[in-house]
Order: sequence, then C-alpha cells, then structure tokens
Amino acid sequence: MLNAAVIGLGWWGKQIVTCLADSDRIAVRRGVDVNLDDARGFAAVHGFDVGDSYDDVLADDDIDAVILVTPHALHEEQVLAAAAAGKQIFCEKPFALSSEAAQRMLTACHDAGLKAVGIGHERRFEPALEALKTHLDGGDFGTLIHIECNWSHNNFTKAATAASSWRKDAKQAPLGTLTALGVHITDYFQSLAGPVARLRAVANSRSDLFPGNDVVTVQFSFESGVTGFMCNIATTPFHSAIKVFGDKGWGEARENSNVDIPEPATLTTRWLDEELTTQTFASQNVVKANLEQWADAAEGKGGYRFTPDHLLHNVEILQAIVASAETGEEVAVR
Repeated sequence: MLNAAVIGLGWWGKQIVTCLADSDRIAVRRGVDVNLDDARGFAAVHGFDVGDSYDDVLADDDIDAVILVTPHALHEEQVLAAAAAGKQIFCEKPFALSSEAAQRMLTACHDAGLKAVGIGHERRFEPALEALKTHLDGGDFGTLIHIECNWSHNNFTKAATAASSWRKDAKQAPLGTLTALGVHITDYFQSLAGPVARLRAVANSRSDLFPGNDVVTVQFSFESGVTGFMCNIATTPFHSAIKVFGDKGWGEARENSNVDIPEPATLTTRWLDEELTTQTFASQNVVKANLEQWADAAEGKGGYRFTPDHLLHNVEILQAIVASAETGEEVAVR
C-alpha cells in the first residue's frame, strides 16, 4: 500500500480523497492546501493531517507518494521536487503546458527510477469507453476511418461549483475548457488512433456566461490516416458523445453526467447487418480505478495503461491546439 499526500484540496482534490476512502492500495495520510480554514474540517472527517507546506511532505519518510491536484503552472516544479525526494508521483491533467516542461518532468521521473507516473485521465476507465475500445481493438469496427467527440458542461458558470480563478486564466488554462475537458478527449483519441500528425483549431467566444473563449473545435489528422473532430463548450449543459466510425460498423458512447455524479452511460453500436444495439453501463469509481492501477504499477505489481510517451504526446497535442487557435493555421504536432 502507498501512503500518499494529496497536494491541493479544492473541489477535485476532495473528490480524489473521497474516491479513495475504501481503497486497500492507497491510504491518504497527509494533505496540503493554501486555504487551511477550508481544508481542516474535511481532513478531520477523513482522518488525515493537513498543512500548508509541500516541502514538509517531501521530507516525510512515511509518505511514499504525492497526488498533485494543483494549478497547471505548478506541475513542473512540484514533479521535479517530488522526483528529487524519491516520491512516487500522480499528477492531475494536463501534465504540463508545454512539451519542453513535460520532457523535463518525465526525464526526472525516469532518472529517479519511478516505474510509473500517474496521470488524471480517468476517462480511459469509463466502462462505456472501455467497451468502445474493446470493439475497436477486436476488429469489430473494421478499418478505423474517423473519430469524433462533442463534450460540454457548464460547471464553471454555476455559483455552487464555480471554478477557481486560475481555471479561467488564459495563461494557466488556455482556450476555455481545453485543459478541463479537451485533454481528456485527446488522450482517449490517441489511445484509439495513435499519435496525431497535424491539427487545426478554432476558438471562439459566443456567450457572456464564461470569460474568453467558451468554444474550441479541433480537426485532427492522425499518423495512421484516421481523421478526427472535437468540440468543447464551456456554457452548454452537460453533453458527452464520443463516436467511432469504421468500415464494418460504428459506435457511440454517451455519458449523462460528469465523473463526480454517478449516472449510467450507454454504448450504441451498428454493424453491417444494420441492427442497432444499445448497452447500458452502471457508473464505476473510475478515479479510484486509475489511481489504484498506477499504485500497483509504481510498486512493480502490474502495468499502467498510460506510458510516458502518452503523457508527452498529449501535452504536444495541447500545445499544438493552442498554437493553431492563435494563428488559424494547421499545425504539425511533432
């Protein structure tokens, strides 16, 4: 079992602690947050110590791992410090905001002998999305032709769940919900179609309910020859549809709520016989599933479905989307 410290106890940091409450592989022993008045009560309920010093956690020999749930701009410094301290590392997405930073972070983790670096892309563990990928990997869709996603939510416009100011800062969270939603999709896309070769992005501001760009759309050309499309909107109520098209069939996975709300998802498929089939998948604790698979891999007890190349390439895609949206031109990803 890993004894872990959760760094950052805002909305999502608390979600992670709650999701790990019954884990037999990760025990949350410490927490760090700049807002101790808000964090102390939560920490007391969940039975761990809380403070405001990351350095104290890194110096604690009883802590095996850090789970970083902090502003994106802090990830590089915190990962480098944790690697130097010999801690196992799980980092929320996006891993970094530039490929150069991501490479430095991954090099430090490799040099520190870490067997796996965790990343907060729990969407790969969603049952409907796992089933969609299983059909693809099994050849049921035939030759993969095109993938697409429309995924939106208005969480950042609600008073009860208003995002911290840094999540609406164009420098720390460029292009609206790209770093909140889009990077989940680009990660899942690369798990389906492989690396992205080129892309073209368009960002726009359509609603005064969200500051700056509330819409981002991206056209993808993958090295495999597959094409793709993604749209994220920061003001439309929750909508999630991920589609795969092949020459033997198509599949559409639809979710009804964000990962923190336990609602079922569906997968609809259609094959060459024209019959439509819809399966319903009960909600699962995918945050826990991701973290526990990472914990096992970190301790040498199994594999982790995210490789260092996946982490790096998803940052390369993020960087390319931002660059393309600025110029309006197609951008080579690597």
